[in-house]
Amino acid sequence: MKFGHAYCSMTCAAIVNNTKYPKRPGLVKQCAYCGKNFVSRKKYCSRPCKDKGTQINKETLLKQIRAFFKKEGRIPLKREFRSYRAVRGRFGTWNNAIKEAGFKPNPVMFADKFVSKDGHKCDSLAERIIDDWFYSRKTKHERSFPYPGGQGLKVDFKIGSFWVEFFGLSGEHKRYDQLKRKKIRLAKKLDLNLVKIYPNDLFPKSKLSDKFTFLLR
Repeated sequence: MKFGHAYCSMTCAAIVNNTKYPKRPGLVKQCAYCGKNFVSRKKYCSRPCKDKGTQINKETLLKQIRAFFKKEGRIPLKREFRSYRAVRGRFGTWNNAIKEAGFKPNPVMFADKFVSKDGHKCDSLAERIIDDWFYSRKTKHERSFPYPGGQGLKVDFKIGSFWVEFFGLSGEHKRYDQLKRKKIRLAKKLDLNLVKIYPNDLFPKSKLSDKFTFLLR
């Protein structure tokens, strides 16, 4: 049954459309990646073959990693490298590619201390990126400054009357989220100017200029 341009069911629509627009027979061809014969008008026999067949070659990926290091003075993190999936496909693991590019892989993001350009000890590479951003703009800032109230809590950065937290593990660990909520509640109770930074404010592209417009006036 047809009403205007609508059909009473998907079955009716399929019957009519298949009659009006019959499918053209496929062509037997070889997959451009694995060489297997298959019937289709496409170039690859499957999605995995397409992904592998269209990947960037190894040398190009290594050049991209080295170019990033030359520009930023450090190797990239996985989350900020646009061709990460291609790297996994070509080298098996991210660290294999980093080693082949001639570098030492980053330690676990929150495992070791990182020293910023002004000598501040940071708890993660991400915090060092933020600290160096302040330093490059000659913004006076303090690290691990205690919150008022004597609760043993410290903010990541303090800039004048602004309190800056990097919530790098937000949504990943229950205890971390509990601590995050506690800090946010405390800042609200004390009427503090709290600036919240998350990983997507840093990677794959920095949005710090948008977060700290009050510093750039």
